[in-house]
Amino acid sequence: MISTEEKLPDGFCKQMKELLGNKYEDFRDAMRKAPETSIKINLRKCTNVDELGYTGLTPVKWCDSGFYLPERPLFTANPLLHAGVFYVQDASSMIYEEVVRRIMPMMYDTSSATLKILDLCAAPGGKTTSIINAVPDNTFVVANEYVPSRASILKENLVKWGYPNIAITNSATSCFAKLGELFDLIAVDAPCSGEGMMRKDDTAVSQWSTGLQNQCAGLQREILHDAFCALKPGGFMIYSTCTFNRKENEENAEYITNELKMVPLELDLPENWGIGKGLDKDIPCYRFMPHLTRGEGLFLTVFRKEGDYPDALSIHNDAFLSLLKSKLKVICNGIPRTTDKGKLSIPASESVLATDFDASMFETVDLSLEEAQSYLRHEALRFSQEIPKGYLVVKYLGHPLGLVKNISSRANNMYPKSWKIRMHLQ
Repeated sequence: MISTEEKLPDGFCKQMKELLGNKYEDFRDAMRKAPETSIKINLRKCTNVDELGYTGLTPVKWCDSGFYLPERPLFTANPLLHAGVFYVQDASSMIYEEVVRRIMPMMYDTSSATLKILDLCAAPGGKTTSIINAVPDNTFVVANEYVPSRASILKENLVKWGYPNIAITNSATSCFAKLGELFDLIAVDAPCSGEGMMRKDDTAVSQWSTGLQNQCAGLQREILHDAFCALKPGGFMIYSTCTFNRKENEENAEYITNELKMVPLELDLPENWGIGKGLDKDIPCYRFMPHLTRGEGLFLTVFRKEGDYPDALSIHNDAFLSLLKSKLKVICNGIPRTTDKGKLSIPASESVLATDFDASMFETVDLSLEEAQSYLRHEALRFSQEIPKGYLVVKYLGHPLGLVKNISSRANNMYPKSWKIRMHLQ
C-alpha cells in the first residue's frame, strides 16, 4: 500500500496532476488507502454467496456476482476457492461481466450458431471467468496467454472454474491474425504500464517510466491490429488496461477508431456507479479511478467492427478446434476427463470440476474442512470401512474437489500434484 505521496514516482505524480487538475488531491488521498478485497462467485456453481462462509459482504454495483469483503482472509484455506466456486478479483475488472452481458443481445441469433469468444491476453483468468459468467452455455471461449508460466496459471484457474466449452492457448497474438475473421467478440486486456495497480503492487511503482508507457502503447497497437484481423465483420472488441495515462488509453481508443475504422459503443452506465469518463476525447471511454470507485485503476472501451455478420453459420466446434490446433499451441481443450497412467486411461481428477460433470458416475464422500485441506495438500485420506472402494468424488460443502481411489488401507489422492497447496492451514 502507498502510504505517502512521496513513494510514488515524481513523473507519475506530475502526470496525474495534469490529468486530474483539481481532483488530484482526491486521487492522492485514495492512493494512500488500503486496496479493497473482493470476490466473484461462479454463477454455474454457486447460487448463494453465504455458502462461502464469509461475513460482512457488500455487493459490487456493476457486477451481480461480485462482493466486497471487509478484510482479506486467508483465501487459500477455503476449499471452495479450489473447487472453482469463487474467484478473488479486483472489483473494477468485474465490469467485464456486465459489458459482455450487454453485448450479447446485439449479436446475431445465437439459436442457430455457436458464438466464438477470444480473451487474447487472458492470464491469470479473472476477466475470462467474468466473460464465462455472462455467456450462454453453447458459447465457445478461447483464452490465450503468450508467456508459458502465466499460461499454466491460466489453465489451472479456468479448469477449476469448470466451463467445458473452452480452449486454452499459449501463442503470440499474431498467430490469431493468421486465422482470419473467426471470432464474434474479442477481449484485449492488454499488457500495460500498470499504473492502476500501484496501490497494491510495488513492482508497478518501481518500474514506472515514460519509456515503459511508450513501449506498452506500441505493443498494445500491435495486439489490437492482430485482434482486429481475427474479428468477424460486425463483431465486438473490448479494449482495457490497468493504467491511467492517455497514451495507453484514450490515444489507443483513437487508434482503434481512426486507423482500424471501428465504431465506438456507448454503454450508458448508471451514474451512481461512479465510473469516470474518458479524458478530452469524444470516444466513449470508462475510467475506474480509486477516488471514484471501490477498486483499482482500470480503463475500458468497446468497439464494433464495420460490416455485417457472414451469412454462413458459425463453424462447428470440432472444425473450429482443428483450425486452432493448426495455427496455435493449444494446451487445454475443455476440462480434462481422463488421464493416462502407464498403459491405462483413468478418470481425471479435474473432470469433477466441470459444470457439466455427471454426478452419477461415482460414489461421493463429504469431507470436513480439515480433511478437505489435507486433500488439497495431496495427502492420503483414510475412510471408515463402510465407504465403498474404487474411484470416489470428494466434496466439501457439496462441491466436488477431485477424485480419490479408495483401497483397503487408504484412499490414494488423485488431486493434480502441480495444484497442491504447500501450507498447513488452521
